[in-house]
Amino acid sequence: MNFLITFSLLVLIVYGITIVSFALGWFKLNYFCRTIQPEKEPVSIVISCRNEEENLPHLFQSLLNQDYPKENIEIIVVDDHSEDNTYKILNQYAKKNKRLKILQNPTNQQGKKAALAYGIQHSTSEIIVNTDADCRMDKKWLSALVAYYTIHKPKMLIAPVAIEYSSKIFAQLQALEFTSLVLSGAGAAGINKPIMCNGANLLFEKSLFNKNALYTDYASGDDIFLLLQAKKENSRDIHFIKSRDAIVYTNPNQTLSGFFNQRIRWTSKSKAYSDFDIIITALTVAASNFLLAFWLIYSIFHPNQWDFFILLFAIKSLADLLILIPGTRFFHQQTLLWLFLPLQIIYPFYIVATTFFGWLANFSWKGRKLR
Repeated sequence: MNFLITFSLLVLIVYGITIVSFALGWFKLNYFCRTIQPEKEPVSIVISCRNEEENLPHLFQSLLNQDYPKENIEIIVVDDHSEDNTYKILNQYAKKNKRLKILQNPTNQQGKKAALAYGIQHSTSEIIVNTDADCRMDKKWLSALVAYYTIHKPKMLIAPVAIEYSSKIFAQLQALEFTSLVLSGAGAAGINKPIMCNGANLLFEKSLFNKNALYTDYASGDDIFLLLQAKKENSRDIHFIKSRDAIVYTNPNQTLSGFFNQRIRWTSKSKAYSDFDIIITALTVAASNFLLAFWLIYSIFHPNQWDFFILLFAIKSLADLLILIPGTRFFHQQTLLWLFLPLQIIYPFYIVATTFFGWLANFSWKGRKLR
């Protein structure tokens, strides 16, 4: 038991140091204020979509309202064999706007990775921007991304993503957890150790894209495997843009099953990771949450261990607050912090479950059963 106590304490201390380093990385990032209008940079926005008929009006309203020069924007949407009216609606938009290029994933291909590869293959610009069909953004979004690229020339530019505000507690819990992920990824990039990004808001040079680097055996990971490709070349060429103009907003999952399917899908690709920073961070997060869940349950039956559990809980909570407080302030989500303590209690069990099922179980995505 003494060994387990010592080991648990060490793991939580390592976790705390890791999260503090991400917080320092976040503060190291400078706020980006656009001072130029990059009018001469052609950009291709490439989007994969499947069964998104309800979200397309919001997406196109955002994309077509961008303040970026219209003649320099190419919007490519690849339909991944939708089973609803998505393809029909896409073509209706294309008839009204010449900037839209609508493609269908080839009959012998399926999945988001294949659709994105197909769209990038048909793009005409050297700057590629990815987002998702269920996203919305401010009219200054594209200008902010390209202005940053024009000044700093990163091979990959990670940009902020937030979950749209909702009055529902389940949605708010998702938003708070998601903010911690985005800020951790930003902070890691800030210390030149990028470990995550989100394909809902990503800019990269077309020359970086390599279909073979996307690990097509995995349904998820179009974004992270591209990041790993960039990291192999030079991690200093991967930046995060700290700008509210660059935020993309996405929807929360409406159901618990949808939420877990999404998280299991995200976790399932971890078996392909070989990057040291990602592996160490993932092991530290998984081990610390597993140990917290263990000590909570153990303390219920052995009350003399409550003090030790509270110590571990305090270490993790203080570290997490160091990144959540500035993160919620950046996204104007400070009101979410009232859910911090409930989420801290739920989170260890949720991490253990998604880690287990992500490695072993099947999951559903967009009406498809996947492994």
